[in-house]
Amino acid sequence: MLDTTPSSHVPGLRLASLTKTLGGRTIVDDLSLTIAPGELVALLGPSGCGKTTTLRMIAGFLAPDRGGVEVAGRDVTPLGPDKRPSAMVFQNYALWPHMTVAKNVGYPLRVARTPRREADERVAEVLELVGLTHHARSRPARISGGEQQRASLARALVQRPKLLLLDEPLSNLDAKLRVRVREEIRDIQQRLGITTVLVTHDQEEAMAVSDRVAVMNGGRIEQVSDPADLYRAPATEFVARFIGRSNWVPALDLGEGEDSVQYMVRPEHVALVDDGIPARVTRVLPHGHFVEVALAARGHDLRAFVSGEAPAVGDHVRIRFAHALRYVDGILAEDDAPVETELAA
Repeated sequence: MLDTTPSSHVPGLRLASLTKTLGGRTIVDDLSLTIAPGELVALLGPSGCGKTTTLRMIAGFLAPDRGGVEVAGRDVTPLGPDKRPSAMVFQNYALWPHMTVAKNVGYPLRVARTPRREADERVAEVLELVGLTHHARSRPARISGGEQQRASLARALVQRPKLLLLDEPLSNLDAKLRVRVREEIRDIQQRLGITTVLVTHDQEEAMAVSDRVAVMNGGRIEQVSDPADLYRAPATEFVARFIGRSNWVPALDLGEGEDSVQYMVRPEHVALVDDGIPARVTRVLPHGHFVEVALAARGHDLRAFVSGEAPAVGDHVRIRFAHALRYVDGILAEDDAPVETELAA
């Protein structure tokens, strides 16, 4: 059981040994996680890893087969979604097309029979918070995708939840708008200090907005770390391959007699030098502020990130590994030794 607990007296959210089987397959397997009040944690992983099922159990849309969910110290496991102190922002916005933005935002308060004056004040408050006051009387079809997403966020926030749940909230936006809206969501989340769980398959999104990222694989959490540590020291081979780009060199090809050992080298740590391993450039891929160079080096296909002037396809160059991580049976070794730079001929 893996559980990373930040220092806090009463957690904002605690998941204890959550397990869920659907269609005869275990989707979430003994998952435990503790999130501090006000913290934003992303559940990140490939399709089918169990992140959405986990979110649905947190929200109360699915009952766990085993385990429990606590929000702000309160066990909410037996409660339905309408009884939990949480609110969800859905991937498809789920706005009523015939209602104005203000009425969409205020709908949960209407269902809860909140007094009219109080409801109007709360709707006005959250519309100002998300920058949609001028669209209060607009219909969803008349506003942009980013504004629709902010309206969906406002509808969640108007409920004043203790826990905010974001289910792939930016997947329907184009790349440029996605960056802007995620920054707006993060700013609002920090200003309110609300405990938040974000589900996404987009590692850039997770790394950009989260205090910590929980990488999931096969219904389990492989690693929970802040974004910098996750990239710098992936705990397992799966995490290292999933987060960012990586080159893998078996220890046998470095003259070591251990077939269970391999080294991971990030592309930015493959340096072009005057004296090193001979390599041939097979592809050059511009990325704007840097160039990705594909290399063939003694039977290995490697990638290097180069800033400044890059070699051309067909050029013969020499490379050296500036830094590498050592993995034994797929697990990061504690004795992170520098890799020898000479590949076996």
